[in-house]
Amino acid sequence: MASVKIQIKPKNPDTITLENMSKTIHVVAGVITNSNDDVLLALRDAQAHQGGLWEFSGGKKEADETVEQALQRELHEELDITVQQARPLIRISHAYPDKTILLDVWKVERWTGQPKGKEGQPIAWCPKSELHQRQFPAANYPIINAAKLPDTYLITPEPPKWNDKTFFYQLERCLDQPIQLVQLRAKHLSDKEYCYCAEKALNLCERYQAQLLMNTSAEMALSVGTHGVHLDSKRLYEYSERPLPNGSLWVAASCHYAQDLQQAQTIKANFAVLSPVKLTQSHPDVKPLGWSAFWELTESAQLPIYALGGMQTVDIPITWAHGGQGIASIRGLWSQ
Repeated sequence: MASVKIQIKPKNPDTITLENMSKTIHVVAGVITNSNDDVLLALRDAQAHQGGLWEFSGGKKEADETVEQALQRELHEELDITVQQARPLIRISHAYPDKTILLDVWKVERWTGQPKGKEGQPIAWCPKSELHQRQFPAANYPIINAAKLPDTYLITPEPPKWNDKTFFYQLERCLDQPIQLVQLRAKHLSDKEYCYCAEKALNLCERYQAQLLMNTSAEMALSVGTHGVHLDSKRLYEYSERPLPNGSLWVAASCHYAQDLQQAQTIKANFAVLSPVKLTQSHPDVKPLGWSAFWELTESAQLPIYALGGMQTVDIPITWAHGGQGIASIRGLWSQ
């Protein structure tokens, strides 16, 4: 298994009382996929807490176990599989009146065995595109988003004009890498030109089965028909509720501070980009967060977070180890 050392700390300290901090239950869970990239789900017993809902298999970590050991044991006990390789995906805390659950979720990248419900629980393989159609405990929804998101998020540089051939040639090269998630950033184009550019980029992305988000208003993203919207840190505060329907469309947000992440959660954004983690060429005078502060902010958040600012593909495992979904980048992904 992947040996990633992570410090265990409770999330959302403002919502966890001294009384239920002592009752925090550390639960490990695995997001397991097959060769079709379907996700393995288990149905909770109807008589159990949150009964009758689907979940990602796992269970309580024992005091004398590492997280990896607990994951290995739980998945063998519940599903009769042996984990060969796994890495951190997301950590979510959920406070109930009498206790707090810390969900420590890992992506199981390699495993052996034939999964079966050893405890009598029904199990099912579910396409990622259909996960939102299932009923889960509330704390599981950020995990669903993390399971569906890739570990790289390409942010395009500014196209010189809406139909620039070199820009679209390079975008196609990136999609062939493959890049699965793209943000079209074109602040200098007029709204009309930006929509034309987005339509052309959307056709290209869909040819490669990638998803395109527009860095604009939600209304404009809907009019073009892209896969969602990316709200910059200013536009993020223009909404008091989720600006797009839940389910098949993404809402993403640019964040720099804890209050930005809180606003993203208030409007039920699916994920956020947090920056700058490192010193960047575009903003050399802005003090970077550094990995320690990035870790603190991911620990207090309830949604997947990409690291942005000086990121290269070699930073992806470092991001995972600090609670991140992966990297978002312009230079580090556009010119590779």
